[in-house]
Amino acid sequence: MELEVRHLRMLCAIAEHGSLTKAAAALGMLQPALTRQLQRLEQGLGGPLFTRSGNGSVPTPLGEHVLSRARAVLPALDGLNSDALREAAGCEHPSRIRYGAVLGPLAAGLLPPLRRLLPAADVRLLSEPSNTVLADLVAGGRLELAAILEFPGYELWVKPDVQRHVIATEPVFVLLPCDHPAAQWSEVPLAALAQGDWALEPPDDNRFREYVTVACRAAGFTPRVCYEAEAGSLTDLISSGQAIGLGQATFRVTPRIAVRPLAGNPLWESHALIWQKYGPFAGLVPKLIGAAEQVYEAAVGRSPAFLEWRDRQG
Repeated sequence: MELEVRHLRMLCAIAEHGSLTKAAAALGMLQPALTRQLQRLEQGLGGPLFTRSGNGSVPTPLGEHVLSRARAVLPALDGLNSDALREAAGCEHPSRIRYGAVLGPLAAGLLPPLRRLLPAADVRLLSEPSNTVLADLVAGGRLELAAILEFPGYELWVKPDVQRHVIATEPVFVLLPCDHPAAQWSEVPLAALAQGDWALEPPDDNRFREYVTVACRAAGFTPRVCYEAEAGSLTDLISSGQAIGLGQATFRVTPRIAVRPLAGNPLWESHALIWQKYGPFAGLVPKLIGAAEQVYEAAVGRSPAFLEWRDRQG
């Protein structure tokens, strides 16, 4: 198995915190996902890297050997990345911009403004659902910019050389089949969805499922998730009347799907950009943020449900 930088950071985090749970929180991951990654790494390296007990996680001799190398390598890699990015920042005309994004209005929507900001650059898009992966790619200099989606209390940790700016914060809306009784309401209490068959994306390191589950339990129920699927399949399940789901307030108008606010706005999310402090956007930050805000507002203008919600909020 070939070791990657993210593996080294994972091992250092476990050793530093002495706990997989605490390390997962520091890395912005779910603990089961971190455990699976560690198990795969141990299988690839041929032995356990940590002994785990009620007192926490302690490196084995093999783990200490790998950690000693990781602690020597990571500062050098970080320094190399920072130096290269600082050097690239002095280039007025970068030849390539690698842009990563989660699903949302900033993903494809930001491509035309980026090409106008940097006309000499070849702008490429990487679609990636994981905030953690995007942050790691930006920190490692493999992406120059990324758009992420965060939730209150589950914000992404980023390295000091990575800059973040929140473009907009919006409520999470419910997505219903058009013939669902609640589709006729102007807003839907979360508790009214207790008996529904839910369709949600699988749990990931963005921790949206955890965030939703906590809110539903506060409303007196645990969501009955009957379907786990990616965005396209979720839309099909909801439009065909088989499930209910959750979506961004800027969710595009889709046949047979009613987009409605949740009463009391129990769920929120933030669209944010992250980039390298010394990367090609270092001197373009105000223009970059202004362009992203315009893209977001254009998406709001295409969402009747969001516009109505805004009007009611005054």
